[in-house]
Amino acid sequence: MTMALAAMILSRRAVSEQGDTVMVRVRADESVRAIIPPIAQENLKIEPDQSEDAKELARRSPETRAAPIMLIIVGAIAVTQLAQMIRKMLRQVYYGGVVIDTHSQPPNVTSSPRIPADTVFVIEADGKTSRYTHDQFSLDVLKLALQLK
Repeated sequence: MTMALAAMILSRRAVSEQGDTVMVRVRADESVRAIIPPIAQENLKIEPDQSEDAKELARRSPETRAAPIMLIIVGAIAVTQLAQMIRKMLRQVYYGGVVIDTHSQPPNVTSSPRIPADTVFVIEADGKTSRYTHDQFSLDVLKLALQLK
């Protein structure tokens, strides 16, 4: 068995053990990358985000931190890992709140200084927006937002 085939089998097994997966696009600083197991990262497209929005987020980082590298992560992520990533993003209050836009495909998850910190806004496919505080946000809320059962 080749190394690539073994990695693919182990990655699928790790994802299936964690439950549902969802195709998603996430903009976050590099710290959330640690939540995704290295073997699962091999199946994701992960690249630095050089957009103006990413530069604005990076400027909001406290001076006591090293300059953050904003990443775009695209691919199938276990919903449990995505929920952990969003919780970490919520703790980074200097970036603002988190927007989960299910109107776009794949759904887009990003921090936004335009919404209050410790808040998650979910934009549904029909354009309706729901708001959750960090203590209201849960795996069940995320699954509902992504229309997973």
